Amino acid sequence: MPMDVLDIIHARRTVRAFKQDPIDEQTLTEMVDAARVGPSGANLQPLEYVIVTEPALREEVFDCLKWAAYLAPVGTPGPGEHPTAYVVVLTRPEYAPPIGTAYDVGAAVQTILLLAVARGLGGAWIKSVNYPLLKKLLSVPDGLEVDCVVALGKPAETPQRVDLDPGQEGKEVIRYWRDEKGRHFVPKRALARVLHWQRY
Repeated sequence: MPMDVLDIIHARRTVRAFKQDPIDEQTLTEMVDAARVGPSGANLQPLEYVIVTEPALREEVFDCLKWAAYLAPVGTPGPGEHPTAYVVVLTRPEYAPPIGTAYDVGAAVQTILLLAVARGLGGAWIKSVNYPLLKKLLSVPDGLEVDCVVALGKPAETPQRVDLDPGQEGKEVIRYWRDEKGRHFVPKRALARVLHWQRY
């Protein structure tokens, strides 16, 4: 039974351990096509994409990334858990709107991640990247810059959303964590904490 859009939104969590099943070319193309038609500031469309699926190149891309700062090194995918595909998001500064490309990138990446969940996949949005090395590795030409990487694959874990712990002295504890069984938990602020009607 197909998932409802709201179910997909709530099911999406960052995945950092993947089964090694390949992702077919059509699914990856659909993800980029969906991102392509998303919102764009002034409709300038400054984004381009590089899909990486070739195994040896995937490993070189993996070496350009840093994973899960709160859990390092435990949050880094281990052997046999690496992503089976990447979508590398590029920006073309000459097309950038005055407000910059961050909003376009956010809309595009969220579109890719939600479609991944709808297709039974998981992903991680990664901004901690060795940009010069990755740009060289993928032969990205001058006039384009690597913005971020979306790692994709069949999930080998199911991260759980939990209510944010108020912590000590009223300071919220936003760090995600893993328990003694390796299960991953992600704290989120309660709806009542962030939703206001009419006025604050």
